[in-house]
Amino acid sequence: MSYTGMSELFYQFRDHPFKVLAFPCNQYGSQEPFSNSWIRNFTSGTGEHKCGANYCNWNGTFPYPMFAKANVKPGWCTEDPATSCTASSSKCCSKNDEVWKWINSLYPNQVPKWNFAGKHLFDKSGHPVKYINDESYDPAKLAPLIQSLLS
Repeated sequence: MSYTGMSELFYQFRDHPFKVLAFPCNQYGSQEPFSNSWIRNFTSGTGEHKCGANYCNWNGTFPYPMFAKANVKPGWCTEDPATSCTASSSKCCSKNDEVWKWINSLYPNQVPKWNFAGKHLFDKSGHPVKYINDESYDPAKLAPLIQSLLS
């Protein structure tokens, strides 16, 4: 899973009631060490980032909502949200913890193995349909399932 693959999936279904939501995280090999505003610039095509791995070399645009850095691994983020959830902060944003607590309740003990590994697919009513915890999974493989859910 990558910026490119998820963006292609977004564009394929952009005219349908389909959304991709992204929660960057720096809890995996320090792949997102910069500030929230740097990440926003990077994903809007005005930044450049080469982490050395194919999935994070990116110079396009990220066309869907990007949240502040998340605390994906429970208990790792002890930062004060008053200072860590700002555009200039490079720390994790504990305000996103409620999202991850809810997702973890759907898939107990399934913390993403790595950046881009954890992908959750929900139906139109918000019910969980599929969870993928594999960073090498090609997002294009989700297209038939998404199409069936949209029908």
